[in-house]
Amino acid sequence: MNTFFKLNNYVIIDLFEIELEANEGFLRFHGSKNFNKNIFFQNKEYIFIPCEFSSFETNSDGRQSRPKIQIGNINNYISRILQDRNDLIGKMFNRKKVLAKDLDLSNFENGINPYGISNFNTYVAYDKFIINSKIAENINLVELELVTKVDIQSLSIPARKVTNDTCAWNYRCYGCNYGNNKNYSGPNLPVPINGSFNTYLGVPVADENDKVFVRKVNTANSGDLYDIPYNGSYNLTSLTYKGQWSSTISYVAGDFVYTDSISQINLETDEAVLSALNRPKNYFVCVLNNKNKFPLQNTDVWVQDKCSKTLRGCRLRYNDNTNTIKFGTSTLSKNLPYLPFGAFPATFPYDNNESRT
Repeated sequence: MNTFFKLNNYVIIDLFEIELEANEGFLRFHGSKNFNKNIFFQNKEYIFIPCEFSSFETNSDGRQSRPKIQIGNINNYISRILQDRNDLIGKMFNRKKVLAKDLDLSNFENGINPYGISNFNTYVAYDKFIINSKIAENINLVELELVTKVDIQSLSIPARKVTNDTCAWNYRCYGCNYGNNKNYSGPNLPVPINGSFNTYLGVPVADENDKVFVRKVNTANSGDLYDIPYNGSYNLTSLTYKGQWSSTISYVAGDFVYTDSISQINLETDEAVLSALNRPKNYFVCVLNNKNKFPLQNTDVWVQDKCSKTLRGCRLRYNDNTNTIKFGTSTLSKNLPYLPFGAFPATFPYDNNESRT
């Protein structure tokens, strides 16, 4: 144990992990001044972002500490992660303290770790928290307050709220699963697959206001693709998948692309660089011909495929779904449609003064 405190030989590093949405995994980062670059630990990459972890303490009177983490908001990187994720409130936050000698050999020149030979058995410390609130957000930093599981505020029990008209699932994530089910590709839209991607990617259908991208594609239902009401159309005749967005490609109306859910950081440039390591979940449809116009910043020429969280939005995507449904050992009819709508249309607020039939 005596050598443990010789920091020249035993450098301690804080590794941080923030839980993202379903199927997105964790954002892993570190802010060690000894390693101002991305590092690898147990084959997982932790990107370098300047940060400061503070106010962590252990009290003898049983009071729970509320540590804070300040993260450098380089090129609005953290702001982009918080966007559409409810500021990550309620998500897990892990801090792992490890010795530099236990880092992967790929971090060091010639595969030689100058801090010693790894005999990793356990962490110096492994602290688990819940993100309780966002304290500050500006162009310089984002500050989050952390709590333990027993000290979290504004926790609803049960955790899933019962609503009658608003879907609780995150679009294309757990529960919704649009585009994540290999047995279902969405409505019967004419979609040439020009990129290397699964053919069951879940084609874009409509924007967040249920304005559909493709309206007339056949003669059924008076020329309309959908037999349920929708809120206007972009009047595209077909969609063509172009893979990941690129600044060097000229796009025409009807092309659709994806951008990564989480973008990677490059401190040497003025913009964040897209990483292909994350599962693509954000799809954008080109409505006007363009080139070198990033979808998130040019909403006049790109429209995001986004669910309205309503029953109509769910039906627009799953109206043609006729897969079999399995409940244990029982299998329902293949021709029985179902909707993964994350709300309860049959429920309504109780009112003593109103009679319902």
